[in-house]
Amino acid sequence: MSKKTETIFGVAGGSIGVIIAAVIFYVAIINIWPSGGTMMYGTSEVFGISDPFVIMMGFGTVTLILGLIGIAGGIVAKTDKKKGGKLMLASGILGIALFFWMWILPGLLLTIGGIIAIRSSE
Repeated sequence: MSKKTETIFGVAGGSIGVIIAAVIFYVAIINIWPSGGTMMYGTSEVFGISDPFVIMMGFGTVTLILGLIGIAGGIVAKTDKKKGGKLMLASGILGIALFFWMWILPGLLLTIGGIIAIRSSE
């Protein structure tokens, strides 16, 4: 495979993850904060926190961080394929484990890119 394949998979998967984070922030700010009750029953209690705004902002922050790690892994894969592949694999697998239904596409892209990067570094 060419050197660009891992970078394309990493940056594409991470970018989609960042877009998903923006959607989560939009839902939290627009639908929860002003009226306070739109998604009151849409979120369950997490770590003893029952405020839906705080929970959704936490989900958005973690999703944003995972997306940025995926983008960083794609960029690092240009120079150090093993390190970039590990970053992409960690981001993709952790994202699928935490946010399965909304992280399927970025998780698959990042996981495939990470596997390609690690296999081509050997």
